[in-house]
Amino acid sequence: MLSSSSPRPCLYITLRRPSHQNSVGFSTTSQLLNRLLKPSVCKNVIRYNNTKGRMFCSKPTHSYLLIDHLLKTNNSHNDQVYYDDKYKEKLVIKDKGLREEVRVAMTDGIPHNKDGYRVTLGKSEDDSTNLMLVSNTPSDSVKLHLPPLPSSSRIQNVAMSNSPNMMKDELVVAVKLLGSDVYLCEPFSGSCSQWINIHTSGSVHPFSSLMYSKKNNKFLTVCPSGLFYWSLDLHAKEKEDFEPNFHYLCNQRDHVRKVLQTNLEGFIWCSRTDHFVESPSGEHFLVKWFGEDDKNWDKETIYHKTKGFLVFRVDTICGDLVYTEDIGDLCIFLGHNEACCVPASSSPGLRPNSIYYVGRNFGVHDIAADISTTFYAKDEVLLTSTEFPYWPAPSY
Repeated sequence: MLSSSSPRPCLYITLRRPSHQNSVGFSTTSQLLNRLLKPSVCKNVIRYNNTKGRMFCSKPTHSYLLIDHLLKTNNSHNDQVYYDDKYKEKLVIKDKGLREEVRVAMTDGIPHNKDGYRVTLGKSEDDSTNLMLVSNTPSDSVKLHLPPLPSSSRIQNVAMSNSPNMMKDELVVAVKLLGSDVYLCEPFSGSCSQWINIHTSGSVHPFSSLMYSKKNNKFLTVCPSGLFYWSLDLHAKEKEDFEPNFHYLCNQRDHVRKVLQTNLEGFIWCSRTDHFVESPSGEHFLVKWFGEDDKNWDKETIYHKTKGFLVFRVDTICGDLVYTEDIGDLCIFLGHNEACCVPASSSPGLRPNSIYYVGRNFGVHDIAADISTTFYAKDEVLLTSTEFPYWPAPSY
């Protein structure tokens, strides 16, 4: 029992039955999508009935077919979706309706664990917004408000021990705040009146995410330097030594070190966030996400864009770190929620050996080709979202 010391909002783009004023916009979006997409794909993009049109509700069907089709854009076919550079690193989506389709497809496209729980945002009785635990099973009507976090908290991400064989009262929800603070609670244990603060003493990377390893029954995240990782063993929560542990990440392969030295030369002025992710088979990866500042000369503003990624296979027992450019049929998803990993074959339109990223930037990274295709609303204006969270929990 723990002693005391964003969630997947349903994102809708709703278009009312067109009135005289807005029918042109609805028609334009529909025509654009029909031009861009095959009929079978377009049916998954726009669904409407007699009273309203709705794009990608909370459980879209094969929504990544849209993303895959846009990535195959031929610049000669239209002026609404095009690559702005020859390396296909900048995909401009000018049509507002289509941009919203992309935003929702990227944030709501992976189905959640149908037998578990998810954390979302909800309204409490005093009309304040807080975290709420919701069941993914239609027959289970659990909607449990979690205790309020400290005032002025900014949530970096939410993770939970959502294993298939775990008892309901063993479920642990973990919240990593922007910075190093980590809070835990057990929603069904009777001790949900307040959070327990795990004191990290600044040892956690302030901008990296927390994840739960089903294989190790531990929460994992990365220390600021990236040379160590932080773990919290849930097997030890009944003991007095329920404290985080630190593990050294070592790389003893000379040829890999040479590769990294070459690759890192281009990242010297970049920001970095580190993310652990676990595959359905229990394999662990460490993803380093690099971003750089650029200037919008028209508006005299600075924007932050994705520069690239480095991916490592990690042995979480001995700490061995191996650089890789091939994760096989897997896709990795990075955003505001717990990083996740699913087989590309699990959903039509997903690209194997790729990273899908959302948040300050939306885009797809081809690991083998080392190309990040980032989506833009127009030249030098990135497609972005601050909604919380960005990824639902994956379904294995």
